[in-house]
Order: sequence, then C-alpha cells, then structure tokens
Amino acid sequence: MPYYESVFIARPDISAAQVGTLVESLTAIATENGGSVKKDEYWGLKTLTYKIKKNR
Repeated sequence: MPYYESVFIARPDISAAQVGTLVESLTAIATENGGSVKKDEYWGLKTLTYKIKKNR
C-alpha cells in the first residue's frame, strides 16, 4: 500500500489542546475510512508568507 503525506493548516489563535483535539479527529476520520496514521509531527506555530482570510 502506498504512503501519503498530509499537512493541515489551523487558525493561529487556537491552543495546543485544541490542536491535539484536531489531530485526534483527523486521525479518526482516516481510520474510519480504512487508512492509518503511522506518524504525526507538530511543527509549531509558523507564519504564512501571505494572508488567508486575514490570518497570517
């Protein structure tokens, strides 16, 4: 089975606990649809190069 990478962008004003909850819910979606998460990494808060809906 091939491996796929995925990255998601969250709003910059959410807390670390909310990030954990978001990761858990996305992992649950993947497993419900026959996938699995082999590894996850928290990259921390990064600044985007350009604004998306007034968020950077």
